[in-house]
Amino acid sequence: MKRGSSAAIGLALLVAATACADPTPAPVPTPVPAQQRTTHGELCEAVARFFVNELGAVDVRAEPTIAAEMVIGGGTICEIDQGTNRIGYYSARSAPDEPDPTNRVEGFVREPALGDAVWVYDLRADAANPSTKVRFATRLEEWNATLEVVDTETRTATGALRLSDEDKIAAVRVVRELTAGLTG
Repeated sequence: MKRGSSAAIGLALLVAATACADPTPAPVPTPVPAQQRTTHGELCEAVARFFVNELGAVDVRAEPTIAAEMVIGGGTICEIDQGTNRIGYYSARSAPDEPDPTNRVEGFVREPALGDAVWVYDLRADAANPSTKVRFATRLEEWNATLEVVDTETRTATGALRLSDEDKIAAVRVVRELTAGLTG
């Protein structure tokens, strides 16, 4: 083949390839904003919403034990009050070396029917330590968390709260959702 014909074939191939190429420029990736971290106040408001919306509690006030505007770092505690009475709390802490979310407190029973990695301590049935409290504990990734509900001392629009099985399922869902929000 002659030099001129090789150049012509190369030019023809280049023109053909360019003609078949998509004229639309490749999309530029959109930068993903940094994940916004949850503050103690935001988490406490979520816990209060659970008490109001799921359990029907009235006159609920969320009290973070750490400044509300601070971003959650290694742990958090949120107390839920009704008047001057504490009717519950949520606590969570990063504990990579402590896989037991119950802190080895006797009385917790693993409840696979309520989900993976869920323990319940129903003090209402504890003859040695009778109380109206029910505690739900879970572990997600390196976080241990507990949600406590003070059963009959919690006022609802229709009287004292009586935790049903549906309420327990909702409590487990909430403690797991809140904790999952801390793991990211």
